[in-house]
Amino acid sequence: MSSTVDPNTFLDQPPNLRANDYFLLHFADNRQIFAQAVPYKRSKSFPPCKINKRTYSTHNLIGLPYGTVLEVGRDELIPLPEGEDLLPDESDITQMIEQQQQSTVTAVDGSKKNDSDAAAVDLAAAAKTDDTATSAATKEEEEPTKDNDNESNTETTVPSKKIIDNRNLIDDNTSQTLTQTQVHTLLSTQTPGSTIVAALISNSSTFSSKTAFSQAKYVKRKQLKYQPRCRIVRITPSTLCSAMHLRDARKICNLREDTLGQVLSNANVCAGQRVLVVDTAVQGIITASCVRRMGGYGSVLSLYCGQQPGYLDVVNRMNFTVMEKQALKWIAFGEVFGDYDEKKRQTERLLKEEESGEIVDVEKRDRDLIEWPASLQPHTRRYLTEDVKNEKKVSEFLSKRSARFTRKLTRNTMLELRELVDGCRDVEENYNAAGPTSSTTASATVGENKEDAGAMVIDDNTDIPQDVRQCDSLIIATKYDPTATLLRLLPYLAPSCPFVIYHEFLEPLLETFRTLQNYYVVENQEDGNEVPMMRRRNIAINLRLTDTWFREFQVLEGRTHPNMSISQNGGYILLGTKLCPKTGTNEMDEQKVREIRARVGGRRGTRRKNVSAKRKNESGGGGKDNEKRAKES
Repeated sequence: MSSTVDPNTFLDQPPNLRANDYFLLHFADNRQIFAQAVPYKRSKSFPPCKINKRTYSTHNLIGLPYGTVLEVGRDELIPLPEGEDLLPDESDITQMIEQQQQSTVTAVDGSKKNDSDAAAVDLAAAAKTDDTATSAATKEEEEPTKDNDNESNTETTVPSKKIIDNRNLIDDNTSQTLTQTQVHTLLSTQTPGSTIVAALISNSSTFSSKTAFSQAKYVKRKQLKYQPRCRIVRITPSTLCSAMHLRDARKICNLREDTLGQVLSNANVCAGQRVLVVDTAVQGIITASCVRRMGGYGSVLSLYCGQQPGYLDVVNRMNFTVMEKQALKWIAFGEVFGDYDEKKRQTERLLKEEESGEIVDVEKRDRDLIEWPASLQPHTRRYLTEDVKNEKKVSEFLSKRSARFTRKLTRNTMLELRELVDGCRDVEENYNAAGPTSSTTASATVGENKEDAGAMVIDDNTDIPQDVRQCDSLIIATKYDPTATLLRLLPYLAPSCPFVIYHEFLEPLLETFRTLQNYYVVENQEDGNEVPMMRRRNIAINLRLTDTWFREFQVLEGRTHPNMSISQNGGYILLGTKLCPKTGTNEMDEQKVREIRARVGGRRGTRRKNVSAKRKNESGGGGKDNEKRAKES
């Protein structure tokens, strides 16, 4: 029985948190922590979620919708009902103080309380007398003074209005009657955070004399310390870049989320494109963003340096679907910047001649022999049935086995990736960054030495799909020389397609900008002279070197202003469009200029003025002649 699956089901983002998904925890103090929804309370295979040096389990968060607010308890993350915010409402604290005062009266009458509530009640009762005295004194000051000696009622007294400000506050650590030992006692007895905050407020002798803004700051500071809350946030390119920039901006070369959006927009990254990405300097953020933006349609060729990509953990945090994982192709640096002879020797080792004389790809042949679903081997079945008696361990073993077979069945072989990369390159293009005249010029040899250009020629009998198509976009964000990297990767970019280079500093991009403006090619002279001639040629147009400016604002009633601490720089971007090296040109030759001048006129507008004067004469002259004819008639 065959079943059809809607391909859109693989692309829709689930509204709820699933098992093994990565997510972000946003705190009220602008902290952001990566976490994973582990289906087990304790597991050695998954990293724990650490908050304030304490480890928390995330198994109870599976199934919760994104945006849910959690309260950080002593041993677990407690989901709060819908409508709660990261900072509790101040009215809740006021109600808590009133409840404490009522519970104090009840406790005096002899009602039974548990240990945690009794501790909070006693602490609140200790300050009740002081609060009552303070409120009574305040009331006496606010009330008008009355004459008790039966004086004349004709005299009127003006009540003195008390001005509340912070001029008389002295920070000498004597305004709080609660000691540090008592606060630790409340924390050790797992007293709710709201109860602790209410106790601190009620036992503060200077809280009532503070201004409204000072009271709000005091309550917020105590809530962040004793009543921390966080929100479950979905990992997107924007939130991923923002979290990594907040953690350590130097590791991603100060790449901000607004700069990331500029890079993706100017590179024209969309569904169905083939994008070539070199982002070794930004921990794979651009690669992950391109894959998510394309939605599984198209392909992303990401170059990495080393034995394997060093930022797989960053890319895996995006929770890609099966289609999105298939669109991502990891390409080693040696496939593009390596030696042709070494690549040829590797190809010969990977190809094997069968007895029938057919040359096949060894890795592809082994992959085709794998069948799925694969039955368990006898020793594996015996291990699961006899040695392992825990269902949890059996489930973990089978899930790891399924993931391992999935990687084997969906992973491309080295020859397939090599054929894909070589199909993107125009072998007639070869750009050289060693300029013949100065450091800001460059020379190129077009159509010569194709083997040195890195073109791989594999026998057609290898049964490897040939996808001869150049890339639609090129994005570079690396700490290597951007000029040499761009000139080496330009043959892989199709004409009239954009390229974007991101760098943390301006000077490397400025040198690349000058190189693209002053580019020369070596051509033989037509008169038979053997001395080559240097001819200036534009290989890119629409060159722009930009700097993004970003500032956050605090928007409150009567207190709207820019944030005091903001990032100074978000990097620089060099944009451009590649010209075809054969037919593309940005300058008109002399013959084309003559044709335009012959059609328009020698000087600007001369021919147009002559034509308009001729038409006016044919129509009967100017306005005075027309008036004279009208009078005669």
